[in-house]
Amino acid sequence: MKYYLIGSLSEYNAIRFKDVSDWQKNMGYNPKIKQIWESPSLEYIYSVKSKKKFDISTACTPLYTMSSYAIDCLYELISKYGEILPIANPSGFSFFYCTNIINALIEEESSLNYLDKEKGWICSINHFTLSKEAIKEQDIFRIPQANYQYTFFSEKFKELVDKFSLKGIHFDRIEQVTVK
Repeated sequence: MKYYLIGSLSEYNAIRFKDVSDWQKNMGYNPKIKQIWESPSLEYIYSVKSKKKFDISTACTPLYTMSSYAIDCLYELISKYGEILPIANPSGFSFFYCTNIINALIEEESSLNYLDKEKGWICSINHFTLSKEAIKEQDIFRIPQANYQYTFFSEKFKELVDKFSLKGIHFDRIEQVTVK
C-alpha cells in the first residue's frame, strides 16, 4: 500500500487560530483532546474573495481543517483513526485530529535531521522508511518521532478525496515514503 503526507495548495484559502499560542497548545499528541476541547474561533488567512474555498487544509496541522462536506464524505474512514473536533467560527468547518499512533518508522533506513542527536531529538525527516507489518491495514496514522508532526494517509484516503473532488490539498510532498 502507498502512503502520503498531504500539503495545502497555495491557490486555496485557509483558516488559522487568531493567536498562535492557541494552536501551539495542540501540537504533539494528546489522547484526551476531545475531553478538553473548547471550540475555537478562527480567522481566514486571506480575504475570503482572494482565494478559492477549500475542503481540506493543512494550515493548522496536526489539526486538519475540513469542510462539513469533506467530513461527510470521509467520515466512515476518518472516524476510525481520530477525533472530529468542532470549530465555533467560521461555521461549516471542523478539525480532524489523528489519534492513531504507530511506531512504524525504521530510523536506521530513514533520513533524519536532528536538533540534538545525543538526546534523540528529531526536528524533521526527509525520507521515511516505514515498517509494512506495523502499518498493515492502517489508513491514517501518525508516528511518535519528531513530536508526532507527521500524519500519513493511505491510497484509500486519496481515492476518496479524488472521488468526491475534495479541494485544497495535494499528495505531492517532497518527502519520500517507502514501505518495507
